[in-house]
Amino acid sequence: MASAVFEGTSLVNMFVRGCWVNGIRRLIVNRRGDEEEFFEIRTEWSDRNVLYLHRSYSDLGRLFKRLLDSFPEDRPQLSQSPLLQGLLYLKNKNQGTLSAW
Repeated sequence: MASAVFEGTSLVNMFVRGCWVNGIRRLIVNRRGDEEEFFEIRTEWSDRNVLYLHRSYSDLGRLFKRLLDSFPEDRPQLSQSPLLQGLLYLKNKNQGTLSAW
């Protein structure tokens, strides 16, 4: 397994302390200027560094599907994830502007 380096610290010894969905941002996705909506996610690592991620709804849907497939015994807990509930809330609030997963 390859390990990544995050500002001089090996990710092998790190963990995510907290993760928040800040909202939805429209970002340019190609040179033609096409825009797509992305969730802005604030992630705080164990070393207190903060990383902002921008992921589409379909990106996050694929992640949750992979988690559910990889950890079938944890399906009930994963289905009740606060992150998932927040994503669904934002999707419903912006109905029609995000693609389905």
